Amino acid sequence: MKKTSAFICSLFIILCINFSFAQKNILKLSQIATFKNNSDWLKFKANKKLNPETLINDNLEAFGLTKTNNVKNIAKTSDNLGFTHYKFQQYYNGVKVENAVYLIHAKNGIAVSGNGNTYSGINVGIVPNFSSEKAIQYATKHINAEKYMWENQAEENLLKTMKNNSKATYFPQPELIILKDKANYKLAYKMSVYAQKPISNNYVFVDAQNGEIIKTINRIQNTDVPGIAHTKYAGTQNIITDSVGPGVYRLRETTNGGGIQTFNMNQGTNYGASVDFTDTDNDWNNVNAQQDEAATDAHFGAEKTLAYFKQKFNRDSYDNANAILYGFVHYDVNYANASWDGVRMTYGDGDGSQYSALTSLDVAGHEISHAVTEHSANLIYQDESGALNESFSDIFGTCIEFFADSANGDWYIGEDFDLTGANGFRSMSDPNSKQNPDTYYGQYWVTDGSDMGGVHTNSGVQNYWFYLLSDGGIGTNDLGRTYNVTGIGIDSAAQIAYRNLTVYLTESSNYMDARQGAIAAAEDLYGSCSMAAQQTANAWYAVGVGYPIAENDIWVLGITSPVTGCGVGTDYTTVQLLNNGCSTGITAGDTIPVFYRVDGTSIIGDSIILVSNFNPGDTLTYTIQNPFTYSIGVHTIDAWTKYSHDPEVLNDTIYGYSFENKLQQNIDVGVTKILSPISGCHLSNIEPVKIQIRFFGCDSLAAGENIAVGYKINSGTAILDTIVLPSSIFPGDSVEFTFSTKADLSASGSYNFSAWTQFDVDTLNTNDGITNYIVKNPISLSNDTVTFEESNINNMIVINTTTHSHAAVSTQAHNTGAKGFLMTGGNAMDIINILEFPNGSNTWQINSFLSAKVSFCVDATAWTTANMRFDLKQTFGKTAYEMFLGAGNDYSVASNLRVLVNGVQKGGTYNPTLESTDPFATHLINLDAYAGTNFTVTFETRNISKDTIIFTMDNAYLDNICFSELPQNSIEEVSNAFQNMSVSPNPSNGLFNLQFDAIKNTNVEIQVLDVLGRSIRNENYNATAGLNRMAIDLGVQPKGVYFLRLQSPNGSVVKKIIKE
Repeated sequence: MKKTSAFICSLFIILCINFSFAQKNILKLSQIATFKNNSDWLKFKANKKLNPETLINDNLEAFGLTKTNNVKNIAKTSDNLGFTHYKFQQYYNGVKVENAVYLIHAKNGIAVSGNGNTYSGINVGIVPNFSSEKAIQYATKHINAEKYMWENQAEENLLKTMKNNSKATYFPQPELIILKDKANYKLAYKMSVYAQKPISNNYVFVDAQNGEIIKTINRIQNTDVPGIAHTKYAGTQNIITDSVGPGVYRLRETTNGGGIQTFNMNQGTNYGASVDFTDTDNDWNNVNAQQDEAATDAHFGAEKTLAYFKQKFNRDSYDNANAILYGFVHYDVNYANASWDGVRMTYGDGDGSQYSALTSLDVAGHEISHAVTEHSANLIYQDESGALNESFSDIFGTCIEFFADSANGDWYIGEDFDLTGANGFRSMSDPNSKQNPDTYYGQYWVTDGSDMGGVHTNSGVQNYWFYLLSDGGIGTNDLGRTYNVTGIGIDSAAQIAYRNLTVYLTESSNYMDARQGAIAAAEDLYGSCSMAAQQTANAWYAVGVGYPIAENDIWVLGITSPVTGCGVGTDYTTVQLLNNGCSTGITAGDTIPVFYRVDGTSIIGDSIILVSNFNPGDTLTYTIQNPFTYSIGVHTIDAWTKYSHDPEVLNDTIYGYSFENKLQQNIDVGVTKILSPISGCHLSNIEPVKIQIRFFGCDSLAAGENIAVGYKINSGTAILDTIVLPSSIFPGDSVEFTFSTKADLSASGSYNFSAWTQFDVDTLNTNDGITNYIVKNPISLSNDTVTFEESNINNMIVINTTTHSHAAVSTQAHNTGAKGFLMTGGNAMDIINILEFPNGSNTWQINSFLSAKVSFCVDATAWTTANMRFDLKQTFGKTAYEMFLGAGNDYSVASNLRVLVNGVQKGGTYNPTLESTDPFATHLINLDAYAGTNFTVTFETRNISKDTIIFTMDNAYLDNICFSELPQNSIEEVSNAFQNMSVSPNPSNGLFNLQFDAIKNTNVEIQVLDVLGRSIRNENYNATAGLNRMAIDLGVQPKGVYFLRLQSPNGSVVKKIIKE
């Protein structure tokens, strides 16, 4: 039976490792790293000198990621060993992926190692079907409490005090995330729901598509004057209290961390109603039937816990930022529990029959250690990560007990308040005695969903590991494996456990991760192959996780040849091996069998006969003496060893090494680009034609070599020319060339170009040329109105977009008729990592990849004046941006438009006022400066996002664009933002001076709107022809952003104003 269990456990570990590998590209990873200790933990190759800050995003494919499924650096810390640790969070299309955290560990600016989780193959929508408010309703309905903490104002007030934050609240704050649920990914709302009656605090995950509850995770992790404390469990002890007046002392102090405050709940459940414990002489002899002496145990335990973490690890309070530690004693009636809930410690008085007050030293240390875990690895309180969470609290609770009371320290948890004499509820030295497992997947291992996946039970495995590492032990585990661990002492073991918790583990770490992190921590602290590192691995082996650090363990680090090149033909395979042992070398004369296989064909073998000792840490490069003949193309090689004395096989093989065998030739050239001409206005009959050619050969072409080239327009005559190479060119080099014969593109229309090489010795002709390169010379407009209804509209405009923008004639963009012109963005999530959200003043200096342009060619050569009129409507994704980025910001800047004349901006930037209900407005721009010339008018947007299925986003709709010699009717825009319309000062303290030009007497509606589009001032003004001035007084309005709109019968203009 034990052998079967051992096989299943080993198979389970191997499958887990292989699954982790499958999430990544092993071939790509092996180029920059090796796998540590038979796992997916990485050791980066020193010679690569990888930048830790950009490593993952520089190697997305290797980590199974993409440009839209990538990571962001969210934290950077340094330690006293000289390491810098970078924490990366994964995001899919800008939405956080839950439990997807990866750590990069660096030294001297070079990446050393990496570990954590990244998830591949995510393909879910990121737009929820309902609001966050609705998600809260689903979550609270599921919890179904009688009363919630945010409904109690006293609790809310206390939280604000404890957090020192006036905005702190228990009210749920839903966060939109991607959650892996079994084999599927789901868009979900995650929030913390804290119920007061009955008490609970859970993370609740609500499916953002259908409102179903995916899962819940419990957040309640249970289990400056010197004074004298008569404690319940620790005897008489010195403590620090707070003197608040003559003869009045309370259980508060400020000498440890940010301070400790201990309160009396008087067996109530309302934290806001708790009171101080007080004493008249600071000799806290408060033994009574109410167990008030337990308060001094809690206070003493908190003091010793903070002192332990400070003295042993230089940690300042549980958050390492001197947080105040709050303790609440006498919670509820017959409450046999103690807990950390993310905010405070809570201690019950026990049930009076099995347990008395749960304030013993080890339990106080245990619960406060949960706070340390929350502010470091933040291990999820469920399944294996939850068991590790519990175990770390047991480990440090026990260490604190030995630290504070070494004479009475023991390996039991909770024995002091156990009224039955059964020595508490857990034993670290003998977990089986409390029906906890001491072996991974061994006896008593919980496999069902009880106790959140066995967090209080399966913790026994790491507990026993820590005991063995501290004190040593000999035995046979449940898998039938014999072990012999030499103890290194509790303090050294605690150093390893603490570094593992705070440096290497992430929120979803499992037992295999705990092993890897512990070994890495031991190596950091005591050296590679140190006795501590070996015993760390040995102790994990004893509890059924992994193997000891093995002698004669040979790693296949990589394949170094063959490499991509021309004419590889018959070639040899060279492998690189590492002796991963610690003390025993493989002696000269010994034989190591090696094998490889190409493209899944027959296995080819050889034997390495060592000519010298192959010592631990040595690398060996060997060329297998049996070659392979390669055809032209890409090939894949697997290589492995079969050394008979190697006890570990997981690192014996390297898979998927790839290279290309290119045809040996020196003749292949081809046109790769036509560089000019390009589409534009008023093209001439002498447009230069410029191409780029590239050399695809294996060696070089010498200076002076002649390469014939040609181009053709539409189906016209071929134009031929010759490139004489000015210098030698080599594989991959490019050469630019301008034909001596110019192109006549003076007639309006579209031209289809093709270009090619005719190198006389080049027989590889599939890449010689390119075709269907289109150049457009639009129709010149003169006293014309473009309505976008025209059948030849495509000959009247030039459109320039990027992969992230869109511009086209559209039936959704018209003011009159059936068509207009739409300019918008793309999928904002595709560019979330390079997008800089504009602030209103830098729109045209950033985000050039969002540019969309439509240009018109104007012939004003016969005009003495020039004018332009256009209809414009804009929208912006206010609702969507507030959902993802938060309310209170001006998101209208995400939608923008400007006008350029001959490439120079004319006037200001147009932005919408309301999300989607702004009407079309008619605008006029005076272009007299360009009368008598040909000129180009361009509309440009840098709008962020196109519409989604649910949300209207960032659009500009253009219609009825008129170019005329005659003046148009509207409020004129002549220079600067709205042409002779100015508002000053802006910003101001509330008094703004408005001036504008009107070309005739007209009625103008002057309106001021807030950022929500609400009208806060509206008046009619009779403007006279010429300059008009008036004052706008917003003195009674709050500070903020407003919009000033001027509307006449023929058009409108809008200006943003700011009150400071």
